[in-house]
Amino acid sequence: MTTTTTIDPEVPLGRLVGDHPEFAAVFESLDIDYCCGGDTSLRRACEENGLEVEAVLERLATTDSTDELAPAEASITELVDDIVETHHDYLSAELPSLERTVRKVARVHGDAHPELEAIEATFLELQEEVTHHIADEEEIVFPELRKLENDAPLTAVEEGRIREAIDHLEAEHDAAAVNLEEIRTLSDDYAVPWDACTSYRNALDRLQLLEADMHRHVHTENNVLFPKAERALEGR
Repeated sequence: MTTTTTIDPEVPLGRLVGDHPEFAAVFESLDIDYCCGGDTSLRRACEENGLEVEAVLERLATTDSTDELAPAEASITELVDDIVETHHDYLSAELPSLERTVRKVARVHGDAHPELEAIEATFLELQEEVTHHIADEEEIVFPELRKLENDAPLTAVEEGRIREAIDHLEAEHDAAAVNLEEIRTLSDDYAVPWDACTSYRNALDRLQLLEADMHRHVHTENNVLFPKAERALEGR
């Protein structure tokens, strides 16, 4: 555990989670955007969400630390490996299976719950975007980022291409965040209707888990990996 005196509320959310991975669960529970909003300070995030900063600091201070490697301490290669093994592999397995469940629930319960059609459409859009995103990262971007750590020579054109790719990936993260927020809104924060069957409940549970995983995924890239890559490029 830490103490409130060691947590600076002016520090950006992304850096806090980078140094203390256990803080992510607290921010998730408070609906504080620490991934795409990682540049926002804790104090400002509390103000924007109508939260008392001292109360949030107290929660953070009483959160048990984890043995998980803090992303801020990891190398570019370690971060890339972790993203692929922890997030990409999960998404590659989960998205097709979750698609079948979402389609089934929309088909069976759509008449009584018309919002399910919109949830299905938004999920399918998210799935397509994320699938292409993963392929771009693993086949094109991540191999280039590994070169930065290996001191492999890069031309000015190659360096510009890496920076352009990072900007593109961050834009795709923003688009995914919009879709995730739309699913949360359409499902009324994943509220389970009184007439929900097991598959319906399962779909909502898994969509919420997907959202949490995507937040951690995007945070690691936007707030840790990409800044490390930028610093490596500047130091060449």
